[in-house]
Amino acid sequence: MHTSWINALTRKTNCLLTQQPGDVFRAMSQDVESTLIRCALAATGGCRIDAARLLGIGRSTIARKIHAFGLDNGDAASPQMVKPQSRAQQAK
Repeated sequence: MHTSWINALTRKTNCLLTQQPGDVFRAMSQDVESTLIRCALAATGGCRIDAARLLGIGRSTIARKIHAFGLDNGDAASPQMVKPQSRAQQAK
C-alpha cells in the first residue's frame, strides 16, 4: 500500500505548518514538482521533451520549471538528476 509516502508527506506538512507558516503550499508544491521532474528526466535519460510527455506537460513548461527549481545545474542535492541529452547523444 502507498501509505508510507502519504505518512511522510503528512509529517513534513505538519512540520512546515509550524516552521514556515504562510509558505507551506509553495514549499511543498516545489518539492513535489521538482521530484516529479527529476524522476521523469532520469526515466528518459535526460531528454526533456520525453520527460515532459511522461508528465503530461509542455516542453516550455518543463524547461521553465527545470530552470526555476535549479535542476539545470546538476544540483548535488539531486542525485537522481541526469544531465539533459539531445536525441543524437542518446543514440550513440
